[in-house]
Amino acid sequence: MGFLDNSSVTVDAILTKRGREILAAGGDLNITKFALSDEEIDYTLWDVTHPNGTDSYGAVIENMSLLEATPNRKDFRSFLIDASQAGQTLSIDNTHYSAVDTGTVISITPTNSAITEQFIFRIDNLNIISHTSSTSDVYTGGTAQIKAGSIIDAATATVTIKGVTSGLVQVVTINVKADAGSTVDPLGPKLPDGAPANLFTGGAGAGTTYP
Repeated sequence: MGFLDNSSVTVDAILTKRGREILAAGGDLNITKFALSDEEIDYTLWDVTHPNGTDSYGAVIENMSLLEATPNRKDFRSFLIDASQAGQTLSIDNTHYSAVDTGTVISITPTNSAITEQFIFRIDNLNIISHTSSTSDVYTGGTAQIKAGSIIDAATATVTIKGVTSGLVQVVTINVKADAGSTVDPLGPKLPDGAPANLFTGGAGAGTTYP
Protein backbone atom coordinates (compact mmCIF):
# COMPACT_ATOMS: atom_id res chain seq x y z
CA MET A 1 0.00 0.00 0.00
CA GLY A 2 1.27 3.48 -0.84
CA PHE A 3 0.15 7.06 -1.31
CA LEU A 4 -1.30 8.52 -4.49
CA ASP A 5 0.30 11.46 -6.26
CA ASN A 6 -2.21 14.21 -5.54
CA SER A 7 -0.61 16.79 -7.79
CA SER A 8 -3.44 16.09 -10.25
CA VAL A 9 -6.95 14.63 -10.08
CA THR A 10 -6.59 10.85 -9.95
CA VAL A 11 -9.04 7.96 -9.97
CA ASP A 12 -7.43 4.77 -8.66
CA ALA A 13 -9.68 1.80 -9.39
CA ILE A 14 -8.63 -1.83 -8.97
CA LEU A 15 -10.43 -5.16 -8.93
CA THR A 16 -11.26 -6.78 -5.61
CA LYS A 17 -10.12 -10.32 -4.89
CA ARG A 18 -13.56 -11.58 -5.95
CA GLY A 19 -13.40 -9.56 -9.16
CA ARG A 20 -10.03 -11.06 -10.05
CA GLU A 21 -11.38 -14.57 -9.40
CA ILE A 22 -14.26 -13.97 -11.83
CA LEU A 23 -11.93 -12.53 -14.46
CA ALA A 24 -9.46 -15.42 -14.08
CA ALA A 25 -12.30 -17.91 -14.57
CA GLY A 26 -13.19 -16.25 -17.88
CA GLY A 27 -16.23 -14.44 -16.54
CA ASP A 28 -17.42 -11.00 -17.57
CA LEU A 29 -17.34 -8.06 -15.19
CA ASN A 30 -20.58 -6.14 -15.40
CA ILE A 31 -20.06 -3.37 -12.86
CA THR A 32 -23.39 -1.69 -12.08
CA LYS A 33 -22.68 0.04 -8.74
CA PHE A 34 -19.81 1.72 -6.93
CA ALA A 35 -19.33 3.57 -3.66
CA LEU A 36 -17.19 6.56 -2.72
CA SER A 37 -15.69 6.88 0.76
CA ASP A 38 -14.31 9.83 2.69
CA GLU A 39 -12.92 7.84 5.63
CA GLU A 40 -9.34 9.04 5.01
CA ILE A 41 -10.31 12.69 5.37
CA ASP A 42 -9.67 14.40 8.71
CA TYR A 43 -12.36 17.09 8.82
CA THR A 44 -10.93 18.53 12.05
CA LEU A 45 -8.31 20.16 9.79
CA TRP A 46 -10.99 22.49 8.36
CA ASP A 47 -9.60 25.83 9.59
CA VAL A 48 -12.09 28.67 9.86
CA THR A 49 -9.36 30.88 11.36
CA HIS A 50 -7.09 30.70 8.29
CA PRO A 51 -5.64 34.18 7.66
CA ASN A 52 -6.24 33.92 3.91
CA GLY A 53 -10.01 33.74 4.32
CA THR A 54 -12.76 31.31 3.34
CA ASP A 55 -11.07 30.05 0.17
CA SER A 56 -8.28 28.63 2.31
CA TYR A 57 -10.33 27.01 5.11
CA GLY A 58 -9.88 23.59 3.49
CA ALA A 59 -6.35 24.06 2.17
CA VAL A 60 -4.82 21.36 4.38
CA ILE A 61 -7.57 18.85 3.57
CA GLU A 62 -7.31 19.50 -0.16
CA ASN A 63 -3.57 18.80 -0.07
CA MET A 64 -3.71 15.59 2.00
CA SER A 65 -2.11 12.48 0.49
CA LEU A 66 -4.62 9.69 -0.15
CA LEU A 67 -3.91 5.97 0.11
CA GLU A 68 -3.90 3.71 -2.94
CA ALA A 69 -6.88 1.44 -3.46
CA THR A 70 -6.59 -2.02 -1.89
CA PRO A 71 -8.18 -5.24 -3.19
CA ASN A 72 -9.07 -6.83 0.15
CA ARG A 73 -11.45 -4.22 1.53
CA LYS A 74 -14.83 -5.53 2.66
CA ASP A 75 -16.54 -2.30 3.63
CA PHE A 76 -16.03 1.41 4.17
CA ARG A 77 -16.48 3.08 7.54
CA SER A 78 -18.03 6.15 5.90
CA PHE A 79 -19.43 7.15 2.53
CA LEU A 80 -19.76 10.33 0.52
CA ILE A 81 -23.40 11.42 0.46
CA ASP A 82 -25.46 13.97 -1.42
CA ALA A 83 -25.16 17.47 0.04
CA SER A 84 -28.93 17.53 0.65
CA GLN A 85 -28.44 14.71 3.19
CA ALA A 86 -25.78 16.51 5.23
CA GLY A 87 -26.56 16.59 8.95
CA GLN A 88 -28.92 13.61 8.88
CA THR A 89 -28.63 11.06 11.67
CA LEU A 90 -29.99 7.53 12.04
CA SER A 91 -31.42 6.77 15.49
CA ILE A 92 -32.38 3.44 17.10
CA ASP A 93 -33.79 3.07 20.61
CA ASN A 94 -31.40 0.27 21.60
CA THR A 95 -28.30 -0.95 19.78
CA HIS A 96 -27.37 -3.80 22.15
CA TYR A 97 -29.47 -6.63 23.59
CA SER A 98 -27.91 -9.11 26.02
CA ALA A 99 -29.02 -12.51 27.39
CA VAL A 100 -32.09 -12.73 25.13
CA ASP A 101 -34.25 -15.84 25.61
CA THR A 102 -34.95 -18.23 22.72
CA GLY A 103 -38.08 -17.19 20.83
CA THR A 104 -37.99 -13.56 21.97
CA VAL A 105 -39.00 -11.12 19.22
CA ILE A 106 -37.22 -7.76 19.13
CA SER A 107 -38.74 -4.89 17.17
CA ILE A 108 -36.22 -2.54 15.56
CA THR A 109 -37.57 0.79 14.25
CA PRO A 110 -34.90 3.20 12.97
CA THR A 111 -35.67 6.87 12.38
CA ASN A 112 -33.91 9.38 10.17
CA SER A 113 -33.68 12.86 11.71
CA ALA A 114 -34.52 14.60 8.44
CA ILE A 115 -36.53 12.35 6.12
CA THR A 116 -38.90 9.40 6.10
CA GLU A 117 -37.26 6.41 4.41
CA GLN A 118 -37.18 2.63 4.22
CA PHE A 119 -34.32 0.59 5.66
CA ILE A 120 -32.39 -2.54 4.71
CA PHE A 121 -31.93 -4.91 7.67
CA ARG A 122 -29.18 -7.50 7.16
CA ILE A 123 -28.52 -10.32 9.65
CA ASP A 124 -24.98 -11.69 9.78
CA ASN A 125 -25.82 -15.13 11.24
CA LEU A 126 -29.15 -16.90 10.74
CA ASN A 127 -28.09 -19.60 13.19
CA ILE A 128 -28.62 -17.10 16.00
CA ILE A 129 -31.36 -14.68 14.96
CA SER A 130 -33.79 -14.32 12.06
CA HIS A 131 -36.46 -12.14 10.51
CA THR A 132 -39.81 -13.40 11.83
CA SER A 133 -41.44 -14.03 8.46
CA SER A 134 -38.57 -14.61 6.07
CA THR A 135 -35.83 -17.18 5.65
CA SER A 136 -33.67 -14.52 3.97
CA ASP A 137 -30.95 -12.68 5.86
CA VAL A 138 -32.11 -9.40 4.28
CA TYR A 139 -35.36 -7.52 4.81
CA THR A 140 -36.46 -4.09 3.58
CA GLY A 141 -39.06 -2.02 5.40
CA GLY A 142 -39.68 0.57 8.07
CA THR A 143 -39.52 -1.83 11.02
CA ALA A 144 -37.90 -5.24 11.43
CA GLN A 145 -39.05 -8.01 13.77
CA ILE A 146 -36.03 -10.06 14.83
CA LYS A 147 -36.46 -13.43 16.57
CA ALA A 148 -33.90 -15.10 18.82
CA GLY A 149 -33.22 -18.65 17.64
CA SER A 150 -32.61 -21.86 19.54
CA ILE A 151 -28.87 -22.49 19.90
CA ILE A 152 -26.75 -24.89 21.97
CA ASP A 153 -24.36 -22.18 23.21
CA ALA A 154 -24.87 -18.49 23.94
CA ALA A 155 -23.75 -16.35 21.01
CA THR A 156 -24.04 -12.89 19.51
CA ALA A 157 -25.24 -11.81 16.07
CA THR A 158 -25.57 -8.41 14.44
CA VAL A 159 -28.24 -6.64 12.42
CA THR A 160 -26.84 -3.98 10.09
CA ILE A 161 -29.40 -1.30 9.25
CA LYS A 162 -28.87 0.94 6.22
CA GLY A 163 -31.12 3.77 5.02
CA VAL A 164 -32.29 3.12 1.47
CA THR A 165 -32.23 6.83 0.58
CA SER A 166 -29.64 8.27 2.97
CA GLY A 167 -27.15 5.39 3.06
CA LEU A 168 -26.71 5.96 6.81
CA VAL A 169 -25.73 2.84 8.74
CA GLN A 170 -26.30 1.58 12.28
CA VAL A 171 -25.51 -1.82 13.80
CA VAL A 172 -27.54 -3.63 16.47
CA THR A 173 -25.94 -6.51 18.41
CA ILE A 174 -28.12 -9.25 19.91
CA ASN A 175 -26.76 -11.80 22.38
CA VAL A 176 -28.92 -14.92 22.64
CA LYS A 177 -28.86 -17.32 25.60
CA ALA A 178 -28.21 -21.05 25.18
CA ASP A 179 -31.18 -23.40 24.84
CA ALA A 180 -30.68 -26.81 26.48
CA GLY A 181 -32.94 -28.50 23.95
CA SER A 182 -31.24 -27.07 20.85
CA THR A 183 -29.17 -28.89 18.24
CA VAL A 184 -28.07 -25.77 16.35
CA ASP A 185 -24.42 -24.76 16.73
CA PRO A 186 -24.22 -20.95 16.48
CA LEU A 187 -20.60 -21.19 15.34
CA GLY A 188 -21.30 -23.85 12.73
CA PRO A 189 -21.89 -23.17 9.03
CA LYS A 190 -24.23 -20.24 8.64
CA LEU A 191 -27.71 -21.37 7.68
CA PRO A 192 -28.68 -20.29 4.15
CA ASP A 193 -32.10 -19.33 2.87
CA GLY A 194 -34.45 -22.18 3.74
CA ALA A 195 -33.13 -22.62 7.30
CA PRO A 196 -35.10 -24.73 9.84
CA ALA A 197 -38.71 -23.60 10.04
CA ASN A 198 -38.68 -23.44 13.84
CA LEU A 199 -36.63 -20.24 13.55
CA PHE A 200 -39.34 -18.38 11.66
CA THR A 201 -42.83 -17.74 13.01
CA GLY A 202 -45.29 -14.89 12.83
CA GLY A 203 -46.92 -12.87 10.07
CA ALA A 204 -45.56 -10.19 7.80
CA GLY A 205 -46.63 -6.65 8.60
CA ALA A 206 -48.48 -4.46 6.15
CA GLY A 207 -46.30 -3.06 3.45
CA THR A 208 -43.32 -5.32 4.11
CA THR A 209 -41.20 -6.63 1.28
CA TYR A 210 -38.70 -9.45 1.21
CA PRO A 211 -35.94 -9.45 -1.42
